[in-house]
Formats: sequence, structure tokens, C-alpha cells
Amino acid sequence: MPVLKDCNIWFGGYDLTSVANELSIETMYADVDVTTFGSTGAHTRVGGLQDSNISLMTFLDTSISEPAFFGDRGGVVELVTAVAFPTGGTVTAGDRCYAARAMLKTISDPMKVGDAAKINATLSGAQAEGVLQGMVLAPKATISATTTGSIVTLGAQTAPQIAYFGVHVFSLTGDRTVTLKLQSASGLAFGTAVDRVTLGTISAAGSGFGTSSTATGHQYWRVVATLGGTTGSVSFAAFASIQ
Repeated sequence: MPVLKDCNIWFGGYDLTSVANELSIETMYADVDVTTFGSTGAHTRVGGLQDSNISLMTFLDTSISEPAFFGDRGGVVELVTAVAFPTGGTVTAGDRCYAARAMLKTISDPMKVGDAAKINATLSGAQAEGVLQGMVLAPKATISATTTGSIVTLGAQTAPQIAYFGVHVFSLTGDRTVTLKLQSASGLAFGTAVDRVTLGTISAAGSGFGTSSTATGHQYWRVVATLGGTTGSVSFAAFASIQ
């Protein structure tokens, strides 16, 4: 049984790892009563709509948690990704992660004399895929040239499963832009790479998300980051999920 010793948390274009202390991801299903007159006195139920909630506790930091949660962000849908068990405390390609596109619902700023200043946030799942369990394709890194990520054995996509692709872009300097794509292949050599999801050009910090419904038996997956512009760098991270 793993013991949680470290966790990396990315929210939109912010890396909350250095300020977060607690994260809770909750998935629930509606309990729908379908009891009829012929049920002999016992309730009959079916599972209803899925919902999810994410709770984050962060310490107040004027350059990270404060701009991440305050400002005109109420009702905005952002990608949240958590790597709960980074290898040796450092996120690497292939590490398990959990992600959701969620809407910021509440912010609380508890203040008590003698306590560390905190910002607590709750988010509600806002898209049909709910909470995803996937693998990191690219740990957070800064690049200054077009880069092909490590190959990850994510597994085959069998219909009606869908491949999900999410990215966090933390910063862009100079005149850089970045286009990120998800590729798959049938062999580790990636002799014939197939583009599965290509996101639009990103020119500002934030998150991106896309899906591929074309089923493939390919086992191997990777991310490709193509930089635009001539000067500066881009800091980003990416994951993929099949479910």
C-alpha cells in the first residue's frame, strides 16, 4: 500500500506544488429511486449522473496561489492535474496522474492569529469525462526548441474508449508559441507515428485539452511540442488517458 509522501499539482497555467498541502478528489454518482408498485416493499435504485469535486488547500503566496484563484476566475473551467506518487519525489514520464476539467466554485481565505495564511479552493467537475486516470507524458520542463517527449506505454484504445490529452503551459518567454500534439505508434521505435490529437497554437500560460475517438491498438504514446517564434522558451507539462 503506497504512502503519500509527495504530490505535484498543476492548475491551469500554475504549478501549485510548492504551496499546496492537501488535495481531495471526490467522484460520486446520483442515487436514483425507480421503485414501482410491484417492488414488494423494497426500494429499487439505479445509478444516475456522475459528478466530481476537488478540494485544494494551499498556503498563500502572492506569486502563485493568489493569482491562481483570485481575479475574474469564478465559473472558469480549468484543467487540474495531480501526480500523487511521483517517482522518487520527481515527476517522470509514465507516472500515474489524475485530472479533471473543473470549474472554480468557492474560495476561502481563513485568517487566524498565529496560523499560516492559506487559500482554500473547491472546484466542481464541469465536463462529461469527469475525473481521468492517466499517465504523465511530459513532466514539467522548460524547452527552447521543438521537442519530442519520452515514449510511454499507455496501452491500446479500444472502442468505445477515447484518448484524452491534457497540457499545462506555465510560461512562455520572448516571442515563443507552442503547438502540442499526442502521437501513438505500434512499436517502441515509433517508426510510423500517428497524430491522435493536435491542440491549437498556445501563446499564453494556461491549459489545453483534446480528445481522439479514433480507436487504435497502438500501445505506445508520446507528446510532441513544436515551438513557434525565434527567441525565448516554454515551460509545460502533459498527460494522456484512455478510458
